[in-house]
Amino acid sequence: MRSKQNGTVLSIALAAMLPALAATAAPVPSLPAREQMLDLLEHKALHRDQVDWAALRRDLAVTTDPDRQRALLSDAINRATAGHGGWRSAEEVRDGYRRRGTASSMAPAVVATGESGILPIDARLGLINIGPFLPDPGLPRERQREAERQHARRLQDDLWRQDDGSRCGWIVDLGDNTGGNMWPMLLGVGPLLRGRADGPDVVGHFFDGTALQPWRYRDGAVRVGDAPRLAADDTTRRLRSPDAPVAVLQSGRTASSGEAIVLALRGRPHSRSFGMPTMGYSTGNVPVTLVDGSTLLLTSTVMKDRNGMGDGSRIAPDVTAAQRAEAMRLAQAWLLEQPACGGRPAERTETREQVPREAAR
Repeated sequence: MRSKQNGTVLSIALAAMLPALAATAAPVPSLPAREQMLDLLEHKALHRDQVDWAALRRDLAVTTDPDRQRALLSDAINRATAGHGGWRSAEEVRDGYRRRGTASSMAPAVVATGESGILPIDARLGLINIGPFLPDPGLPRERQREAERQHARRLQDDLWRQDDGSRCGWIVDLGDNTGGNMWPMLLGVGPLLRGRADGPDVVGHFFDGTALQPWRYRDGAVRVGDAPRLAADDTTRRLRSPDAPVAVLQSGRTASSGEAIVLALRGRPHSRSFGMPTMGYSTGNVPVTLVDGSTLLLTSTVMKDRNGMGDGSRIAPDVTAAQRAEAMRLAQAWLLEQPACGGRPAERTETREQVPREAAR
């Protein structure tokens, strides 16, 4: 999801928090906000050609029933954004983040991924579980940025803690990542992205139908093009083995910014993905505050990997596994077969306690 603040591109994905108009809950936008919304959708939405905007305006002009207005707007948003966009009133946004924002943004970055709370992992492998991160737009901008830095810090702290010289490969688990702000996630896993110390720094792209805008990880910071977006506390720290193989776990729940991280790791040297096709919201959204204080989530770009591949739909894994346990088993087996791990069978395993799933809700 992209927007510009002070010339800096902001990318988040809030599909889970901003669904399209719900006929039973959401009020309609004010008339000025509605016109602003329609103008944005008509001229900037990714699938704007799927809506007859003149006919929609005619229908809205003769409709006084709020339920009918909601249905018309909901249908237009769904078609113009392929279901990824949405609208909520100012009250709903505030209430939603009051209930969920604090718990989501402050939950540990490492979240449960298996059916049980304990996951057996070979002692030579590192495990980084990246859960969703949903920022509270009601917070002052600096507090939002600090929440982003804290989330990225927790991820990198776990990475550095495990990087003790004994890890020959890594598992990055995105199976429960339903989206949010992608930049703390990208920074958190950043040290693993390039595949070697001197590897290319471009790890993904936005595509608006005309031009590619790269995502970069360089010098301990994530960037959009050449503009810094978020930096680590210690930008000089490096992995002991930056070229170690990486296995990515994904599922049908992996969505939006979770899919962005799947794409950022796709095409990395010595990487492979396991699980099921993702949810299919690998598109970028712009959160726009309308004149009445409500929020439109405007889908305006397609996400692509470092090689420019991606069509905004589901991302298929390299190796299909219907069950989480099977995906984990296959991922570990593949990693241990790689030269970095000596191609030897597991010598011992350790169990790592995981944070309960509810912590990430």
